Amino acid sequence: MSIQTELVAIAIRAITGVLYTDSQIKSITSGVTGKYLKEFFPSTKDELEAKNRVDAARNHIESASTIIRDMQEDLEAQDLQLNELLVTIKEKKKLADRYQTLADTNKEAFDAFKVEMEEALRKELVEQANKGKRTRQVVSFVLWGVTLVIGAALGSYFKEIVAWIGFA
Repeated sequence: MSIQTELVAIAIRAITGVLYTDSQIKSITSGVTGKYLKEFFPSTKDELEAKNRVDAARNHIESASTIIRDMQEDLEAQDLQLNELLVTIKEKKKLADRYQTLADTNKEAFDAFKVEMEEALRKELVEQANKGKRTRQVVSFVLWGVTLVIGAALGSYFKEIVAWIGFA
C-alpha cells in the first residue's frame, strides 16, 4: 500500500506542480541543516498568513507612530502658543494694576478737590444771593404795586379804552 500511496502522491505532485507535501517540508526543515535550507522551500498557508499579519501590523505601527509624532508636534506648538499667551496676560495684568493704582490715587485727589469746590461754590452763591437782596425786594414791591395800579385802571376804564382804539 505504501507503493500505491507514493504513486498517487507523485501523480498529484505532477498535476499540482508541488514537489513536496507540507509534512515532508516540515520534516526536512526541522533538522539542523534544514534550517539553512528552509528559505528555499515554499511556506505553508499559516506561515504566509502570519507573515502578512506581521507586515500589516508593522504598517499599522508605522501609521500610528506618524500620527503620534504629528500630535506631539501639534501639542508642542500649542504649548508654545499658550506660554506666549500667559506672558501676554501677565503683562496686561501688570499694566491694569498700574492703571488701577493711578485711578485710585486720582480718585482720592479728585474727591477732595470736588468737596472743596462744592463748598466754595455754595459760599459764593449764598454771598451773591444775599448781596443786593434788599434792593431786589424793594424793586419787586414797587413793580408789584405799579402792576396792581395799572391792572385796576385797565379794569375800570376797559370799555372806554376799547372804544377809543376803535375795536367796538
